[in-house]
Parts: sequence; C-alpha cells; structure tokens
Amino acid sequence: MAKSELSFLLPLMEKFNAHVKVLSDRRIREEMTRIGVAKEGQEIMENKAKFYIVKIENLPIKDAIILKQEALSLGMDCAVSWNVVSLKAEKTDALLFGTKKQFDFLTKKMFIQPFNGRELSEEINEAISNFENEFYVWKFRDDSLDLSNVCVMGILNVTPDSFSDGGKFFDRQKALEHAERMVEEGADIIDIGAESTRPGSTPIDAKEEISRLSMVLDDLSSFTVPVSVDTYKPEVAQFALDHGAKIINDVFGLRKEGMMEVIKRYDAGVIIMHMKGEPQTMQQNPAYENVTSEVIQFLRERSLEAIRFGIKKENIAIDPGIGFGKRLEHNITLLRELQSFKSLGFPIVVGVSRKGFIGEILERDVNERLIGSVASALFAVMNGASIIRAHDVRETKEAIRMLEALRK
Repeated sequence: MAKSELSFLLPLMEKFNAHVKVLSDRRIREEMTRIGVAKEGQEIMENKAKFYIVKIENLPIKDAIILKQEALSLGMDCAVSWNVVSLKAEKTDALLFGTKKQFDFLTKKMFIQPFNGRELSEEINEAISNFENEFYVWKFRDDSLDLSNVCVMGILNVTPDSFSDGGKFFDRQKALEHAERMVEEGADIIDIGAESTRPGSTPIDAKEEISRLSMVLDDLSSFTVPVSVDTYKPEVAQFALDHGAKIINDVFGLRKEGMMEVIKRYDAGVIIMHMKGEPQTMQQNPAYENVTSEVIQFLRERSLEAIRFGIKKENIAIDPGIGFGKRLEHNITLLRELQSFKSLGFPIVVGVSRKGFIGEILERDVNERLIGSVASALFAVMNGASIIRAHDVRETKEAIRMLEALRK
C-alpha cells in the first residue's frame, strides 16, 4: 500500500476504533449491556448474533429442493449436491447456513411442508437446542456430578500390560496410594481399568478381571469421589456396581448382550464410547468415508437404543474414542470437529492422555507426552468436552482451571 493511501486510512481508524469482536453468547449480552442496549432489544438481537452451520445427511431430493427454497427465502443458504439441481440424485447431504433467528423461522416453515418436512424441522431444532446447552448434571445411582466446570477423570490401571503404566499399580497398596494422590490433585472421578484395551492387547476373561478389581474396589468406593469401572463385560459391570462403583465406562458402546440390563437395573452412569473393531485389531488399517459423521451416527444410534431400553438420558455420557480404531488424521479431525458432538445432547468425555497420536506428532515415547496430552485436553475442552480422562491429574486440572478462568 502506498504511503499516501495509508495516511488516508489512518484518520478513519483512529476516529472510530473499529475492530472485530469474537464473543461467546454470554459475552455478547455483556457487550450489549455495556453499550446500553435495552433488555428487550438484547433479546431480539441475541439470536441474530448466533450463526450456525447445520449438516443434514441422506436428504431425499424432494425435501432438499423445498429446504433450499425456504432457506433462500429467509436470506439463508443451503449447499446441496449439483446432482440435486440437475435432478440426477435420489438423495444428498446438505449444509445450512444461518443465524439462530433464521433457523427458528426455517423450522417453522418446514414443519408444515410435505414429505419429511416435519421430521426435518424437529431434528434441526433438537440439534441446535442440544448444541446450545453448555452445562450438564450427569446422574448415576444416588449421586450426580455438576459439569458446569470441566471435570477430570483420573485413570487407575490395575493391569500388568496397559500401554502407559501397565504393571505400575498392579500392587494393591500402590494402586490405592495412587488413587488417593489423584483425588488430592483434584480428580473428580476415579476410572479403574482391570483389562488393557490398548491396540493389539489380548483380552482376559471376566473371572480374571473381577479378581483384579477386587483388590481395590471396596476401598475405593469409600472415597469422596465417584468410581467408574472401565469394562465391556456385563458380569464385571455387575460385580463393580455391587461393590460401590457408580459409572461403567464401556469401550464397546453397550454392544455386549446384557450390558444395558445391568446399567438399567443399577441406575448407573454410563459412558458410551465409539471403537471401530476390537482392541486386538482396531489399528489394522481403520478407514472411514467421513469419520465425524460416522462416529456421531454410531453414538446417536447407541444412545437412542439405550434410552429405548430404559436407561435414563441424564445417566449417559458419550466418548468419540480417540485412538480406538482411528489413524492420526481421524483423531485430529474428531478433536477439531468435537463441537459437532454437542448436537447429540450428552456430556462429552475425551481421553487423549499419552496416546499414540501425540507420540506420532511430537516423536515422544509414551511417558514423555505430558505437554502434548495437556495441550490436546485443552483443545478438547475448548471444543466442548465436559470430562477429560487423564493420567496426570494435577497438571491437567490446573491447565483446565486456567483456561476456564480466561474464558469466563
């Protein structure tokens, strides 16, 4: 830019101090209050300040044409396949772009349209409503956890072969001391694993898993924080819940016969996780067409099946399963697009601690991944995670507290 042109711009920049603002919903209200906007005006303008991109999948062409027309009539936009315009496709995915206010009008108009208009309207409304929910209370048995602040789940592996600390806490006394230390460091939940589910691990039977859990479970149930047990076996889950556990962390996503019955009977909390394949084989060339869409679809189906079975919605949390049947690029994509999982309406659990994708990026061995683990955890929190599973509780907890202070 020539000097004369720069001098022409400078007085304008100095006169009005124009600058772009990036604001959360709460900060938008604070800024309007600071300016002096009337309360009634704030309520009207708030929905205009919220901009959303909503993806619709497998939309029949008749519905797609109506949706696009209605969106354009409201000043929105709707991106669909070119084959819809040329009438060469039966179905299409679609991206809708608009403000909250525009979506409110669009869903009202779609509700009275033919074909799948009503169902489409309801699903869009539900996705946006779920997405806007910032805080959850996660319930389990006679207890609950307020997730208005991000919680840390301390990992306790009573195994000889876990990927990070296998054998380190296989001794009862060492395990209990480590659990107590994690609580002192700020763990909100203790998550016990008695069977390694690292890539390539060999499964053990329920009897051996119960034997390992029995070393510590009764003592841990007297702790001031709830205990979660990482298992996919119904008989192990029943043993754990009989001995004081309140949450079952299921890497198989409630796919084992009998697990839903156990969760329902004990009114337990449950984490439904996505895993492609099984631990022994899950890292053998995992492939996805669209990893985010496929994992969301899986978690949607499993959580709806659980609710239909009788498990309470408020007892469910979801986990995209970082490192479980995913390549480096899949893990990165899921973390970048984690906010999309908020559309399902459940607290999001993320476990990134010391995982292989961090080692791939930083070229660090498993016990040299603290910085990468904390950075990844913070990125997950910024993108919607409510619970972080961590080996290094104090460092993770303090980093999250600092992030929350800055965000507030």
